[in-house]
Amino acid sequence: MSSPANTFEATAFGQKETTASEKVPAPARREPSRNRPLVVLLGALATVLTLVSNRYGYYHDELYFLVSGKHPAWGYPDQPPLTPLLARLGDALAPGEVWALRVPATVCTVLTVLFVALLVRELGGSLRAELIAAGAFSCSTMVLITGHVLGTSTTDLTFVAALSWLLCRLIRTGNDRLWLIIGLVLGVGLLNKMTLALWVFAVLVALVLVGPRRIMYSRWFLVSAVLSLALWTPYLLWQAQHDWPQLTMASVLREQAAQGGSLGLLPYQVVVGPLLLPLCVAGGVWLWRSFRVFAVTFIVFAALLMITGGKATYLASAYPAVFAGAGIAADHWLRKRQRAITLYGVLALSLLIAAPLGLPLLPERTAVAYGKALTVDQARSQLGWPELADSVARAMNQLSPAERSRAVIYTYSYGQAAALERYGPARGLPSAYSGHNGFANWGPPPDSADIAVVVDGFRRTGPSDVPEWTRQACQTLTQAGAVEAPTATRERGKPIWICQLREPWSTLWPHLTRLG
Repeated sequence: MSSPANTFEATAFGQKETTASEKVPAPARREPSRNRPLVVLLGALATVLTLVSNRYGYYHDELYFLVSGKHPAWGYPDQPPLTPLLARLGDALAPGEVWALRVPATVCTVLTVLFVALLVRELGGSLRAELIAAGAFSCSTMVLITGHVLGTSTTDLTFVAALSWLLCRLIRTGNDRLWLIIGLVLGVGLLNKMTLALWVFAVLVALVLVGPRRIMYSRWFLVSAVLSLALWTPYLLWQAQHDWPQLTMASVLREQAAQGGSLGLLPYQVVVGPLLLPLCVAGGVWLWRSFRVFAVTFIVFAALLMITGGKATYLASAYPAVFAGAGIAADHWLRKRQRAITLYGVLALSLLIAAPLGLPLLPERTAVAYGKALTVDQARSQLGWPELADSVARAMNQLSPAERSRAVIYTYSYGQAAALERYGPARGLPSAYSGHNGFANWGPPPDSADIAVVVDGFRRTGPSDVPEWTRQACQTLTQAGAVEAPTATRERGKPIWICQLREPWSTLWPHLTRLG
């Protein structure tokens, strides 16, 4: 056979070893002009994401990444360093502009869709299969959400898609030196999100179960492991020096996930796109029959997330290969014009449903209501942050000049603190502090600041319903107002308090820090 690589065609009770060229045909050489439709699709995706990137406002995590990027480190309590670095680089293009921060998100999303198309090609799919897979993936809610807003999931999808393509190419060609590139990509990817380690473990389990095991016998496999571990080591050392806060964070998330049941992540997969789920099922079946390692990887990864209590959204990382299989399965199914009309109609309708969820296309109030109805908190988290700063400024203005000189802002959540760090200086506000996640490492406030303007995390029902910690920490506590916003944002109506501290911040701080 022309290809020395091995793969395995699993049966119910055993494995039949075959050559990769028998299982997956090598990609045919394609004239550059034949790639034009794919280039047009990628260009259209980039154009749409760019045109809408400046609507609404920052997502609360984006504001957090901006602040994190101003505190460069090899790690943070709740994430590795790569996404904050990308946020800082994007913001450097045009400081303070939302569209600039989202340039890395657009680039990563276009690359993700490209890698899905290349994976189809590596699996032996036709040009039409590439376009179906890339088009369907671009129509999915998760891709539009992660493409519009910069987050760890944005780049995680890119790394998984790239690694899936490289692994498939390695299996097909038998070129063991591709392990070097895999190790490099994996090492950088592990500096973005810990979930990638679970996905890699799922891949290794799949290779052991259904093969091809031969590719792990190469010395380049060991070199790849050493390379990726070397790139990951600075983050691991940071975690060790800070008592492994990521493990604490994972425990908190596991407790939260347990409230929804261990199978909670499976129903949530409708967020991929309700009309795209049958296509994904077809893609999974095709992978199971033709390239089983990716099908088993998906199953093992989902099981690991359920065991560890991972968020339902984390399973999105396993979908690039599923959509690649879906493109090939759909291409085989399209034999009659009526079927083509059905498929393309489904994709168009799915886009009509997903686009208003993932992209800022609707009026603000309508977008918030639409997202709330479908349990997607996308638009609501991008609105109301300047109004939050305005509300805090009004509360601060109730203090005398002498009191203002001794006052700091304390917020319940990292999103509130990050928003005030972004919008507060223009309103003459002091630095904002919070004990939440990474902000816990950037505090406490100076002990000389004995007055706190406190932004609450919950809407209160009466004057006696106050934050628990203030009962012990404040000599006096008065409500100075509430967050005022024109739309139903996540912060609207939350009280703002003025607290005269009875204890210094250095004493209070250990009791205020939390992960979650």
